[in-house]
Amino acid sequence: MQILKQNNSAVNNIIKDKKIINKLQTNSGKILCLDLGIIPYNDAYNLQTYFFDQVKLSNCCGVILLLEHTPVITIGNNKKLDNLLASNTKLKERNIELVQSNRGGDITFHGPGQIVCYPILNLSCVKKDLSLYVYNLEQLIIEVLNHYGICGTRIDKHRGVFVENYKIASIGVRIKKWITMHGFSLNVNVDLSYFDNIIACGLKKYSQTSMQKILNKNIPINDVKEQILIKFNEVFGLSVLK
Repeated sequence: MQILKQNNSAVNNIIKDKKIINKLQTNSGKILCLDLGIIPYNDAYNLQTYFFDQVKLSNCCGVILLLEHTPVITIGNNKKLDNLLASNTKLKERNIELVQSNRGGDITFHGPGQIVCYPILNLSCVKKDLSLYVYNLEQLIIEVLNHYGICGTRIDKHRGVFVENYKIASIGVRIKKWITMHGFSLNVNVDLSYFDNIIACGLKKYSQTSMQKILNKNIPINDVKEQILIKFNEVFGLSVLK
């Protein structure tokens, strides 16, 4: 897995890196993974759109972007602010960005200690079925949690993964021409107090939890990233290029 240090020119450097595009075009049936470290939301979105275009042009299987975001609250494509509890002043005090996204779903938070996985996946390489794709993302998360002895479950009519009456992972996707964007977030060691600023995913009955809170210890985040890639291979049947 290629780990990329972020700076002001990092996104441009990735875009200009011909080796990355060559890997995409010459590894049929495999998916490339890039670890972006901690990166602002808009930078990651720009990379998603760039790789979306590359996947569409080359008809390859795609790219997995693994990362953590700097603190940001994102609003889904329903554009509702009803579940935003904090004022702009309070958000600025905590250095939290507020961003309108074009993903599905309601409002959520991303920040350090939370793994975000953006698969830019050509569903022609697996199956052109949106419901199955979301189900498989949930299954991947459930199997990662199981590796750590945590029992993750689905709850009817709600996307994501839950542990008892708490939500630990959220899913919001966008699909165009059978190529996916956005993906899921998994709370590993994230500061859960950030979620006090929102009603996450619009779910009043399900507070957020994390792997750290459940296991009462800090979890090495790179180990969790590796498990995500292992389970991605098992669930989707695609080899991951690291």
